Amino acid sequence: MKIIKRIRRILSTYYLKLLPSNGPVAALYYFLFDSSFVREMKAVYSGKRQHVFTPDHVDSHRFTLRRNVHRLEKALIMRPRRESFAADYIGETITSLASVYPVDKTDPSRKNELKWFMDVLGSYFDSVTKKGPIEKAYEQFTKIITSPSSSQISSIPFKRSDSPVLPFGYEELFTLFKRRRSVRWFLEKSVERDLIDKAILAALQSPSACNRQPFEFRILEDDRCKEVSKIPMGMSGYGSNVPVLAVLVGKLDAYFDERDRHVIYVDGGLVSMSFMLALETLGLSSCPINWPDIERLERKMDLQLNLSPWERPIMLMAIGYPDPDGGIPYSEKSPLEAMCRYN
Repeated sequence: MKIIKRIRRILSTYYLKLLPSNGPVAALYYFLFDSSFVREMKAVYSGKRQHVFTPDHVDSHRFTLRRNVHRLEKALIMRPRRESFAADYIGETITSLASVYPVDKTDPSRKNELKWFMDVLGSYFDSVTKKGPIEKAYEQFTKIITSPSSSQISSIPFKRSDSPVLPFGYEELFTLFKRRRSVRWFLEKSVERDLIDKAILAALQSPSACNRQPFEFRILEDDRCKEVSKIPMGMSGYGSNVPVLAVLVGKLDAYFDERDRHVIYVDGGLVSMSFMLALETLGLSSCPINWPDIERLERKMDLQLNLSPWERPIMLMAIGYPDPDGGIPYSEKSPLEAMCRYN
């Protein structure tokens, strides 16, 4: 076996050295010598199948609904706004609403989300000429609605001037950014769940491509935290000191096309940064933990978290009350001049 691996390594080295960089050559290389992308391909494939070919999978319909309602919002604020738009996807949108509505109307946690769906769709149908597929979709929409919203606040696009006023300025924000550092030493003190919930609630205000939010926070405490902390390579030496571990899991069943396979990492990075900043305002600290794509570790994490084939760990975060005497790497950041170009 060692001889075979050595021969493969030698052949792959010559392959890389002698052949040009193009699509077919790269595809053949990874087919012959390197299986690093197999797990990603499997997850993307599984997610696509789940999204496209599982009609009773409510989560897939909810992702479609979130995406399309956000598309409607963007169309509603366009200048100038067309008299008719979204005819090519409004039918799909109402089909997804028909699957989601019966489930979510009985779930108090989905109340605001469902109201957003209904309010934006109502605003859309009030704004367009109803004919052809739009008229058909409107008829289906009116059959789905069982009771109008009782709230006086409408969850539809609004003017920028109506946004909340900031209670702080750049200097205060920069201080928060400077205070947020990777903390590895924590007090032996339990972390209240309501504080973590507050931080997640704040983080969920982060932007997300088409507002899909294709991720989930898995919060691990006590023995579960200690067990999973043994998996990442980056936690050796301090993992046993971590009170709470968050694993951000990406959901590839949010997408119908391979083009979006990296969006879980973009959206995951955005929400993770907001989460860590929010923790600082609540007296907690955190340490982001890298999660490189290593097959044996991926398998361990799959088993520990009971992940679906289309779910992938994005990153981990250690969370706790910081030990005031614990050391923190200085980690000087790169200069502005090296990190920014105009035009």
